[in-house]
Amino acid sequence: MSTRIKTPNLDEIWLRWKQKSARTDKKKMEKQFGTKGAVFSLDAISAAEYVKDTMKEAAIYFAVKRSLGPAPTGKEENLVTVPRVGREQYYSFKGAGKIDKENWKGDEKVPHFESIKAVPCKNCRGKGYIEDKCKTCKGTGKIEETFTVLVGEEQNKEKKPFSYSCAVCYGTGNRSEPCKECGGHKNMYKYDILPVPFKTVVTGIPILHSSAQTKYEKEIGDDLHKMIEDVEGIKFSEFKELESKAEASLGYMNKNISKTIGAARNDYKKHEKDKEAQITSQIYLFPMIQMMATTKRGMKFEIYSLGSGNKFMVFSNF
Repeated sequence: MSTRIKTPNLDEIWLRWKQKSARTDKKKMEKQFGTKGAVFSLDAISAAEYVKDTMKEAAIYFAVKRSLGPAPTGKEENLVTVPRVGREQYYSFKGAGKIDKENWKGDEKVPHFESIKAVPCKNCRGKGYIEDKCKTCKGTGKIEETFTVLVGEEQNKEKKPFSYSCAVCYGTGNRSEPCKECGGHKNMYKYDILPVPFKTVVTGIPILHSSAQTKYEKEIGDDLHKMIEDVEGIKFSEFKELESKAEASLGYMNKNISKTIGAARNDYKKHEKDKEAQITSQIYLFPMIQMMATTKRGMKFEIYSLGSGNKFMVFSNF
């Protein structure tokens, strides 16, 4: 047999919202609802005057504990030239302790600054240059030429050899060219791409699905998570039971609620399969009242209630 839960009436929700809003920002309440020259009173702000529409909706909640642990182990190595080693973005965790994964922005494996090491270039054996025979003098260190010389009174032409040091290799016969592999820097540079040293953190995460289709679903879920013991809902051990008893438990049903139950069920199954997650609560079904209101000054806002007439919470974007 299904347990029927009674929703709070609109005046109870409105009163709870007024009291909460006055505690949070009384000046704003006076500005939006007060009358110039009159003493401001919460009693003068009635739901009948300012609530323009209400909707009966539903919300489904369950809690998940997630372990955020270290990134996968292992490392990658990169070997690059001097110009390229300076273009990489490096990270250092020396003395920084473990990193909170939830606050980390970026990849789980990153280049570590302390891992940079010089590696002698294999192509030039760490010399920075390659030696070879001078092509100009063919390795002799000399340039050989033949001069035509006029000899004696008759000025007979004779060919005579003449040599001089090669200017290209400075007479050594060898020529040094910058190594094309290392660019003349003698070394290549190696660095490691290693996991970020995350600390293992266990966090509680509220999962809320509401048929109200509100953009404030996360904020409502966070508030509900903090005060779950003070909000009355109907508890289920499995979604099959919730689906069969939802309408009888709420006393109403609509297409959005049916879709929300389906979406919540799929999300629940996804977390069941997640190895890093553990579902830590039963499944809660809450009646949800959505109130659309407008202040005396024309400001539009919404109020949401979750829970029964005995124990409920309110949330508003006022």
